[in-house]
Amino acid sequence: MKKYRTKKEKVYYELRDEIVQGSVAPGSRLTITSLAEKFEVSEIPVREAVQQLVQERYLVTAPHMGITVSIISDEDVCKTFEIRAALESLAARLSTRRVTEKDIGELYRMIDDSRQYRESADFYAYWLCNQAFHSYIYRLCGNERLIGIISDLMHYSHRYPQYYTSVEQIDGSIRRHLEIMQALSDRDEKLVEDLIRIHMIYGCRTVRQRVREANERLKRESGRLPGA
Repeated sequence: MKKYRTKKEKVYYELRDEIVQGSVAPGSRLTITSLAEKFEVSEIPVREAVQQLVQERYLVTAPHMGITVSIISDEDVCKTFEIRAALESLAARLSTRRVTEKDIGELYRMIDDSRQYRESADFYAYWLCNQAFHSYIYRLCGNERLIGIISDLMHYSHRYPQYYTSVEQIDGSIRRHLEIMQALSDRDEKLVEDLIRIHMIYGCRTVRQRVREANERLKRESGRLPGA
């Protein structure tokens, strides 16, 4: 069991993970009292955790509505990917200066692993492998603050609907990964930077479509989008 330094930290991380994993659905209404009972803490750390989650856009508050799990909007996806594209392409460019032959070998091994998930059509396993591939590259940049910001944004993006739903999508992703690897091997900083941006554009387009589909389903089920 994970240990937390404070009760506020416990509520923050556990509630955030539930939102990211979808066990607390977009549009769900929450109360301070029910959260305090759920996490077996007083209302003070709950209020502090909720305030932080509101600042990070996981939750929204409004008069007469209370606390609501935020709806993922098209605008939210666009803005998040815009920031991610800028930061991740920068990190990849910096990493190109520091990548070693050992790193190159490990990244190619990860691509080989991803091909196995493609063959078994295990979309979730491929998604995890894809996340690990990109994270490995970014960690090489040597800028801990940049790595931390990217990690937080990637975690936030886990809220978005399942990205990979077909082997054709995976094939396209693997092709782009191989292009990135060739540029890394050639130590071509500009090309690596450009390829990461292109990769993020593909991701943004797909996620926007998934979000539109998910919100349409939510509309049909509830008749409206609370907190949107």
